[in-house]
Amino acid sequence: MKFREKTDTELVALLVRDNEAAFSELYVRYKNKLYYFVFHLLKSKEETNDIVQEIFIRIWESRSFINPDLSFSSFLYTMARNRILNYFRDIDIDEKVKEILATQKAKEEEAIDSQIIYTEYQEILRNAISRLPPQRQKIFNMSRIENMSHKEIAAQLGISVNTVQEHISEALKFIKTYFNKHADMSLNLLLAAFIL
Repeated sequence: MKFREKTDTELVALLVRDNEAAFSELYVRYKNKLYYFVFHLLKSKEETNDIVQEIFIRIWESRSFINPDLSFSSFLYTMARNRILNYFRDIDIDEKVKEILATQKAKEEEAIDSQIIYTEYQEILRNAISRLPPQRQKIFNMSRIENMSHKEIAAQLGISVNTVQEHISEALKFIKTYFNKHADMSLNLLLAAFIL
């Protein structure tokens, strides 16, 4: 009964000296007020209960550092505001992390899709090249795979540059036709990038 008659200042002075009864009185005095203050901002009973409990636990743990001459209620609400700000900051960080992970997942899926398309493209291209006549296939590979110039190919094979150009032109026509029959639009776009 005597603790109920004491002021906050008197109770905090006792709390600083490890008085559990003074702490209990302050808890009873402010628990509901603090609950409504926090709940008004969070709109979550579970989170509000957690924060209120956490605040009083911290008050008990840091009791020796509390200044009895300062307003206890102001100290309490300042703690609550800080904890609420931390809560919203944590939610914001959590949302940003989820957003980053979702973006990363989308990029990874896109990379996998691109790899599948590229692999399919390579397979169709290999098949198309393998169906070229032997001399044309050799000239095409020297040009596109080995990156040799028409002049270098002509010199190595002992044929004219015009003959090299004609073989490559015919090879590209055949490959385009082959792709049109065996590939979808995305693969044809890749082919266009390859043969230019």
